[in-house]
Formats: sequence, structure tokens, C-alpha cells
Amino acid sequence: MLGVTEDAQDVSQTVFVKAWQAWEGFEGNEGQRRAWLMRITRNATLDAARKRNLRRMASLDVMLEERTAEVLSSPDFEGDAILARLHAALATLPPKQRWVFQARYFDDRSYAALSAETGTSEGALKASYHHARKKIESILVQEAQTLFH
Repeated sequence: MLGVTEDAQDVSQTVFVKAWQAWEGFEGNEGQRRAWLMRITRNATLDAARKRNLRRMASLDVMLEERTAEVLSSPDFEGDAILARLHAALATLPPKQRWVFQARYFDDRSYAALSAETGTSEGALKASYHHARKKIESILVQEAQTLFH
């Protein structure tokens, strides 16, 4: 979701510290504990993504080029240039749309599971996914037109 290994490691550390501090006080079954951990992770990731986006106020073209280069050079990336462009387009989305898109598209998670995890209605999640998909499609179509004209 963050696209930068160091940022993801920082978020992981934050999540583990928060979970460790509150673990004893949490009451609930294993499923509730899992949902609680996922909520902590989601919120920490969205916070980090928002902070990163505030630091990077560049034009869309510059951001896409930088992001594609970051993705392609990452040792964690296993894909081709087309997938890198998809990840670059994802980086332009607002954090919540990016999260919903990744959870559905890459992780194949159900709207029901995401709704239970976040407390957001399935309808709102579907709308976020739809908007994210349309934005990504628009970016990729615009890039293709630029390449072939």
C-alpha cells in the first residue's frame, strides 16, 4: 500500500507496539482480535499514506514517473512494467480508495469481510472501489494515448 519498504516497516513497527500495549486489555474471541489487529493496521497504513501524500505534492505526470521508477527498482517488486504502471497509478489515489482497491483486486477480499473489519458499509466500500477503478482506468488510458500519439 505504501510502496516503500521503509515506510511499510515503520507502519509494521507502529502496529506491533500498539497491539502489544493493548493486548492484555482486549476482550474478545479470536475473530474479533483478528479484526481488531486488521483495523489497527489499516488505520496506521492510511495515516502513513496521508502523511506521505502531503509531503509529495508534485504534478501527476512527475509523480507517475517517480513512482514507476520506485516500483521497478524495489527488491520487493516481482512484475513487469505494466504492473509497475498500475502500482504507480494506485499511488495517486486517496489512501482509502487505494486500500479498498488493493484489498479487493490484489487480495480478493470480500466486501463483507472489509465491512466487518472497518465498520464501513458494503455500499460505501463498493463506491470507493468503483471510483478507484475509474481513476486508475483513466490514468492508464491517458498514458496509452500519450504513448501512441
